[in-house]
Amino acid sequence: MGTHILHRNEARTAPPATASRWFMFPGQSSGGATILSRARRVHPAADQVADRAREVLGEERAAVYLGADEATLRSNRDTQITVFLATQMYLAALQAEGIEAGGSLGLSLGEYSHLVHIGALGFEDALRLVDERGRCYDEAPPGIMATVLAVDRDSVAAVVERARVHGPIAISNINAPTQHVIAGAAAAVTWAAATLEDEHLAHITIIERRVPMHSPMMAPVAQAFAPALQRAPWRVPSRAYQPNVGGAPIANPTASAFVSHLTRHVSEPVLWQHSIDRIVAADPETVLIEVGPGGVLHNMIGRTWRGTPRVRVDAPEGIDPRAHWSATMEALRA
Repeated sequence: MGTHILHRNEARTAPPATASRWFMFPGQSSGGATILSRARRVHPAADQVADRAREVLGEERAAVYLGADEATLRSNRDTQITVFLATQMYLAALQAEGIEAGGSLGLSLGEYSHLVHIGALGFEDALRLVDERGRCYDEAPPGIMATVLAVDRDSVAAVVERARVHGPIAISNINAPTQHVIAGAAAAVTWAAATLEDEHLAHITIIERRVPMHSPMMAPVAQAFAPALQRAPWRVPSRAYQPNVGGAPIANPTASAFVSHLTRHVSEPVLWQHSIDRIVAADPETVLIEVGPGGVLHNMIGRTWRGTPRVRVDAPEGIDPRAHWSATMEALRA
């Protein structure tokens, strides 16, 4: 893997940490064709993110995501870039308003916004990695992913084991005690989904029809993406690294640790529940703030970690983004 050097970001000093808040950055299932236009409406800081994106992607490519014909999302690469940029716009807006958090974590793609927040990567370098990650994902073996609700982990695992006669399949996300994602070959996932519905009354939603993310089928993609991770200019972070792989914090990560965890991240499961359980156990009053498009993580907290304070910065459907933003800022300052 070679030798990796961590670079301190001398030009950027971390704002004072607020131990009673955590930022949560969502994954690409929060994507959609209007997420950037909503993010750009809430605060002028979003336009600064757009300008920096143009410098990395070039005017022509950036226009696909930022212009009038924004985010057609024809590829996994399009989706990853769009969700990352929208998330970074909300993060920039919060920081411009002086709203910070003592820690952060990200689900799947959201881990790259987490890396920016803790100072392990600059925005531009993280965007380059997301761009390359999306390109590699577009060359992944075909497969699908499905969310499984209202079924415990042992029951899901038992059905997944039986489904392997139909093709490769795995539990790709452990999001909550009764919320999981399965990924793999279409025949295997389809059989498992139908069986979980019939035998366990599961609620099933197909969330990805192209790429079996976080499953062993993605091992070749992990290998293809690893060189980009090895070349990245990793920095000494100002906060603990919270990888999806393992679900436990790393207080003083080395560059090699980032490379190793993010390479494994491609083909190993997301242990989101493990991370949230640790945070809530340490401080049940911690405010968990979903920073990014949609409200997937915000809603998950409300269903599973009941009573834990939570906030979403993106407006729910039908609510004016600017009005929601103003109300959110008022609540966070209270």
